[in-house]
Amino acid sequence: MGIDIISLLIKMAAAAAVVVSASLVTERAGPFLGAMIVTLPVSAGPIYVILAIDHGAGFIAEAALVSLASNSATAVFTVVYACAAQRWNATISLGLAAASWAAAAASIALRHWTLVEALALNVTLFVPAIVVTWRLRRAAFTGRIQRRWYDVPARGLGVALLTGTVTLISWQLGPAATGFFAVYPVVFTSLIVILHPRIGGPATAATLVNGLRGLVGFAGALSTLHLMAATFGSAIALAAALAVSVGWNTALLLNARRT
Repeated sequence: MGIDIISLLIKMAAAAAVVVSASLVTERAGPFLGAMIVTLPVSAGPIYVILAIDHGAGFIAEAALVSLASNSATAVFTVVYACAAQRWNATISLGLAAASWAAAAASIALRHWTLVEALALNVTLFVPAIVVTWRLRRAAFTGRIQRRWYDVPARGLGVALLTGTVTLISWQLGPAATGFFAVYPVVFTSLIVILHPRIGGPATAATLVNGLRGLVGFAGALSTLHLMAATFGSAIALAAALAVSVGWNTALLLNARRT
């Protein structure tokens, strides 16, 4: 079956609109609130909706399992960036973080993971990552946010290209490669590129560090999607996965207000 170019462009535009809207809100919400927004499935979610339209529930279930294992590489990405951003500029810090993600994700992709193994891998990497970066979760902005004319188009273009790439890859390479690329931290990357030069590395890092706890909920959402897709269908599984992610982040917000 071939790719409908018009349909693909519409899908890319829709995904970009969702992610750009979330990143604009993040600039005004501060590190913690911003992290709770960007760790919702604003990037992977639209991609999986697209895949659900184009593929069967079995494809979605298998891709979600690969995404779950690959999600743990984002913990490595965040730790490396957060530490580097305390002293280096955006280019160096992001370069080191992206290289670390690629190395971790490539290692993860070498084997087939069961659900239990993928969950254990997430625990093994996220728990130390949260502990190591805990002191970096609060930081003040070091400058005034001034939006440039190309900020929104650049963010939208990046997300649109990722969405289009993942869609095309899914047709060529199957669910394993799709799940691998669907969870590349494109939202975190976008925030680094836009925010680091304007509010400073420590403040940008604080958003990503707070996001580690939100990504635990994202792991739960991927687990839900994997478990439910084959039995209940893609639509119900996607709705349940979204509910898990939103519920987890809402619980974190309520706990933060209470404490």
